[in-house]
Amino acid sequence: MSAGRPAEVAPVNSSSVGSVGSSSMGLARGGTMNGGHPSVAAARHASASTALVHLHPGAREPRRGHLALRAIKRVVDIVAALVGLVVAAPVVALLAALIRLDSRGPVLFRQTRIGRDGKPFELVKLRSMVDGARVTRVGRFLRPMGLDELPQLWNVLTGHMSVVGPRPERPHLVDEYQATLPGYADRHVVRPGITGWAQIHGLRGGERPISERLRFDLEYVRTWNPARDLLILALTLNAVWRDTRRELSQ
Repeated sequence: MSAGRPAEVAPVNSSSVGSVGSSSMGLARGGTMNGGHPSVAAARHASASTALVHLHPGAREPRRGHLALRAIKRVVDIVAALVGLVVAAPVVALLAALIRLDSRGPVLFRQTRIGRDGKPFELVKLRSMVDGARVTRVGRFLRPMGLDELPQLWNVLTGHMSVVGPRPERPHLVDEYQATLPGYADRHVVRPGITGWAQIHGLRGGERPISERLRFDLEYVRTWNPARDLLILALTLNAVWRDTRRELSQ
């Protein structure tokens, strides 16, 4: 969504998840999307200089009241996804036609990401790049406003994502970050989201050290409540507007 957004790359086969499975819009973006992330060395350096929020072991076992709130969050996600898909259908159809006319390739971009409990899933979005490197003319319009993320409402409906949560990463990046950033696996306690606490603070793409995003992600997991989600959704609109102005001014 912003100037430092990663490039779209070929999907990663879920078999490459490896140790992830065993160890553990758009709205505002989270690195949404693909490639261009900080190197492992940069992540290691940043982790040494940035204090991270760690989860208490008990946080992995929600209390009964907390489980009820999580159930409500899931119901809200389903309703929001259904309404969003219906409302956005004409817009997505128009954008799909423009993408088809603008450049070669499929309308949808699919890529394996890591979700809740370290399980892989296929994230879907409108294609905004060609050959995995160049932003298309339509993509330059889609990305700042997060319109290419609209298909992820389907991921929310199927249960792989939530409207609000930490942004999902690719399997090999998860492996790298878990090896260099203490507590990284804890962000997989919850479903990943289309927008999140880190994204509304301007932490997206490869512009900032991954450890900074992690600090906000873990804070969200540790202190989650419905009011926090409502705040993030409200601030997302401001973040989208801010990033749209910045992207289009360049």
